[in-house]
Amino acid sequence: MKCNAALLSGRKYFWPRAIILLALLPGCREGDIRPGRAPETRMSYDTINLTGNNRLNTTVRLSWYGTDEDGYVKGFDVSQDGESWDFTTRQDSTFSFDIPAGNDRVDIDFYVRAVDNSGQKDPSPAYLQVPLRNSPPEAFFIDERGPQDTAFVAATFFWRAQDPDGDNSLAEVQLRANEGPWTTVNLGEPLLSLVPVRESSSGPIDAQVFYGTNTSPSSTILKGLRINDTNRLQLRAIDIAGKVSPVDTSPAFYFRGKTPGVDMLWINGHNGGIRSEYQTYLEAAGLNYDLYDLGGDQGAKIPAYFDPTVQLVFKEYQTAFLNLSNTSYSNPVTGVSSTLLDFLAPVVQRFTDRGGKYFLTTSFPKDADVSNAVGVYPFSGLVLSSQPGSQARITTDSALVPINNSNYPRLAPSNVEFGIVPIEASSDAQSFYRAQLTKFRGWNGSTDLMATVRRPSNQLTEVFFAQELHRYDSDPNRLQQLIGDIFKNEF
Repeated sequence: MKCNAALLSGRKYFWPRAIILLALLPGCREGDIRPGRAPETRMSYDTINLTGNNRLNTTVRLSWYGTDEDGYVKGFDVSQDGESWDFTTRQDSTFSFDIPAGNDRVDIDFYVRAVDNSGQKDPSPAYLQVPLRNSPPEAFFIDERGPQDTAFVAATFFWRAQDPDGDNSLAEVQLRANEGPWTTVNLGEPLLSLVPVRESSSGPIDAQVFYGTNTSPSSTILKGLRINDTNRLQLRAIDIAGKVSPVDTSPAFYFRGKTPGVDMLWINGHNGGIRSEYQTYLEAAGLNYDLYDLGGDQGAKIPAYFDPTVQLVFKEYQTAFLNLSNTSYSNPVTGVSSTLLDFLAPVVQRFTDRGGKYFLTTSFPKDADVSNAVGVYPFSGLVLSSQPGSQARITTDSALVPINNSNYPRLAPSNVEFGIVPIEASSDAQSFYRAQLTKFRGWNGSTDLMATVRRPSNQLTEVFFAQELHRYDSDPNRLQQLIGDIFKNEF
């Protein structure tokens, strides 16, 4: 449109001023909008003036914006080479750039071009050079998941490694025991356990590395573990640029190894006084054992991991004696509270699956939840009375008596035992001992069974007492006789 006034036949026309201005303005405005113009793109920063070590790490937040005169911007293409583009509708994002392996620093090219509603793209994309440096990784033990004081047969640790430049920048994690050599461990397995490759009474010694809950060893061997001595582990990570993390050191722990030639494991779940009583019975019976003490100290001796730690301990033995209280303890990792009988159930199951044999003594309160124990141990449930307030007792002139085998001793308590809760035998178990009960206030439980056994192929493999046998010590020699006969003549 030309910006000039038209004269019509020399006649004068008087138009209102507002109409004249509206008629003339569109045709006379400078920089009028022309359809088909491409959008423009801008970065929030024109430059990042950082050099030397004063650079950004590989995680960077960038932002941009665009304008379009004849429409609107519907999105943006981003690129690191100006050739391969990725579309986004965002105007900012956090990028994790990769530094090439072996490099300490790099300059990243970053391009953005706006795309308008008609599909046109900015022919001169915005550009920013991003100066990056490689940050060192980190590696550290989760101390509360490792040995707190003493490790027995197996030592389990949980570690973490991370990199500010992104965990994909981690190249390897290395472990060493004491002054031994650095050994690369599986980067994807932060839970690992150490078990000596052979029985020894002293170290240093090679240790097999078990990953996760696997009870089969990996090919990784860690040198320098000290048997029956104090140890520290060290951990470090290395990234793809070759930067090494600061070394993290575990708390000191004593590693007690398996006694060479000993095949019997004793699990104590009581305090020191009761432990000493069972020790007397075992030694009087002439049994050689390794003690794994889990009782007392308000649960402080409970391991962080029954699987794999306790699984790996049991794997080293052929027979086991377990005296367990019915006290509930809290697992330090999961926070789950339960009895040792429950915590040990999956361990005992795999132990017997491998051919292991055990003698276990424990007791149950009448409100015990045994859902995790039945089936694993040779009983199918508890025997309770339907009469409220009733109770069964075993008095000092009564006893636990063997069933169908007079060769086993009667076991009488030193004091009256209150609140007796018998058990029902599982379908694959045999009755072993019953109780001579005194029934109060109409106790009407269906059976007085107190001990069961499993004898697959007529071979005794499991002995389970639902009473804590240290209470039946009116004649200690009888307890010694029973324990010795089971381990020496039956197992």
